Parts: sequence; structure tokens; C-alpha cells
Amino acid sequence: MRWGPSAQALLVLLALFTFNGCERTRAGIQPEEMRIVARWLEDQAHGIPRRPGELQLSNASAEMLHFAQWAGGDDHDGVRTPPAQIRGRMNRHRAVAAALRSGVVFSDPTHGLVAPNPRLSAADQALASDITDPENRDRRTLDAIVISVTGASKEAAAWYREAVLTARLAHDTADGGRLYESLDP
Repeated sequence: MRWGPSAQALLVLLALFTFNGCERTRAGIQPEEMRIVARWLEDQAHGIPRRPGELQLSNASAEMLHFAQWAGGDDHDGVRTPPAQIRGRMNRHRAVAAALRSGVVFSDPTHGLVAPNPRLSAADQALASDITDPENRDRRTLDAIVISVTGASKEAAAWYREAVLTARLAHDTADGGRLYESLDP
């Protein structure tokens, strides 16, 4: 059977569409994927139930799928256990939120961390540090894990840092926290 030029072109286009349609992953983590990762992590840490399956997007990059696998944590007898850093932030969320609401702790709009209110006495600042130190350690560790697990380029790491800062500040202020620069009446 002999195919004409238009039939051959149609077969080539059909083959290309079929091949492209089978492609599951893209090369390199994308800006929107970094925003999704940042929001997902901060929602989890602030007590909003999220499922790791939400990260397994159609046409996701291989890096995004790798992160989704890490975020899935461990399964013990059918019970999912989030990774330690996420679990630590989830367990600490109520104490951090209460400290933010009461003004004992403030949110740093530059780095997305939390710190004792500088107006507290030295003794009270030391007590507030018992909340802020482990929280900041886990925030920094999660940032390093995201950048490492996704194999983020400098540009992709910048996308993530911008997105996670926005997400953290939104959650911290929703929890009643104030930004460091707004402490003055």
C-alpha cells in the first residue's frame, strides 16, 4: 500500500502526538511546581491536612515526583508517617501559633523564620527560644531538603525561596502573628 504525502504527514503528526502524550515527566523542576511544594509544606506544617498524592501532578517533572515520594514519608501498618521535619512542625504548630498570637514571637518577613519578641526580658526571650529554635531548624532543614531532593538549580531554588516565604508569612499572620517590622504601634 502506498501512502500519499498528506497521509504520510498525518501519520507523522499522529506519531508525534502519541509520543508526546506518553511523556509523563518534564526535564527540570518548574516554577509552578516549586510554588505547589512550598504551599503544600506550609499547609501541612500549619495543620491543614494535605496528601502526598496531591504532589503527583500529571505531566510533573521527575524532580517533582521525587519530592512527592519523599513527602510521602513512611508507611507503618497502613498509617502514613510524614518525614520528621514535617512531623515536628505539625506537632509544634499550636505552640508557635499561640506564641505568635500573644506577641511573644514574631515572624521575620525577610527570611520566613520566627524569633522571640525583642521587647521581652532576657529570661522570657530564652523561654521563647525554646519554641523558635526547633521551629527555625526545621524550616531551614525543609528548605535544604526541597532544594536537594528536587535538584534545584539556582533559579529554581530562588523560585522556591520566594514561594515558601510568601506561604510562611501568610500562615504566620493568619495564625495571629505580626511581622517584625510592624511591632511598633
